[in-house]
Amino acid sequence: MLKKVQVIAVFLFFFFMLPIIAGLLPFPNNEKYKPPIVEEEKQVVFASTEVTTQETPTPDAPPIEEIVTDVTPPVDSFDVLFVFTHSHETYKPFVESEKGTVAVYDDQSNLLTMSQVMEDYFKLNGLNAKTLDVDVMSVMKQKGLTMSSAYKTVRPYISKELQQNSYDLVLDIHRDATKADKSTVSHNNVKYAKVAFVIGAENPNYKQNLSYANPLSQTMNQIIPNISRGIIEKKGAGVDGVYNQDLSKGLLLIEIGGIDNTEDEVYRTVAVLAQAISKTFMNQQLVKNAEATKPNTNDSNEL
Repeated sequence: MLKKVQVIAVFLFFFFMLPIIAGLLPFPNNEKYKPPIVEEEKQVVFASTEVTTQETPTPDAPPIEEIVTDVTPPVDSFDVLFVFTHSHETYKPFVESEKGTVAVYDDQSNLLTMSQVMEDYFKLNGLNAKTLDVDVMSVMKQKGLTMSSAYKTVRPYISKELQQNSYDLVLDIHRDATKADKSTVSHNNVKYAKVAFVIGAENPNYKQNLSYANPLSQTMNQIIPNISRGIIEKKGAGVDGVYNQDLSKGLLLIEIGGIDNTEDEVYRTVAVLAQAISKTFMNQQLVKNAEATKPNTNDSNEL
């Protein structure tokens, strides 16, 4: 009986140990899995079209030489500040497409609300554009001021911004009251809104303002013939004569189109203006004593 029990015990032991023994035998499907060894990834630094591998130097290793590439260093940014003294000035077709009504002033669809697209066109031409953060005509309405107070109202905002930041050019953007026949030019069957540069002849920066406006007007006409109506000098009774241009020699008052110009015509001209600024001023030394052209005898209707 004891012998029979021993045989059964040996049989059971062998039965339970069989899977373990089989796993240790060198059958093809029983090879132990070993994951692939992943080497430490080396950091790759891109410089121009050359690629170098960056490794941690050892104490005895020679110093790593600086890589010289053919990448041209970026030029200094050309900073432009947009000011909208008459912030609610607008264009009839623009308001009509937005609201279905016709108006030349609007508190929602106007020059100020077009500023973001203007900034984008300037940035496409390598210019860093920013809009002065104030709705001047809304401020005037809150204070019960008339249109004649616009330049005095915006003045402290411009002054504060110029104290805090430096700009290569300040553009006070307006819309003239002229009709389509005087405010539009066609080139290669494409229509553009004409521009005019207004210079207050009663401010101490008068000549410096001209030295900016003249070459810019000329460059715009080289890009699109007759797109610029030229320089309009303003002085005497009934006009401002300064237009805050005493705050900066690079502050230009520019009128883009008239009441009948479309949104597309205005934006095309903004693109030309940005291109002209880039060509005229970027990477060039501004000529301070530029030859002054004869003032335009056509008066602006809204200044």
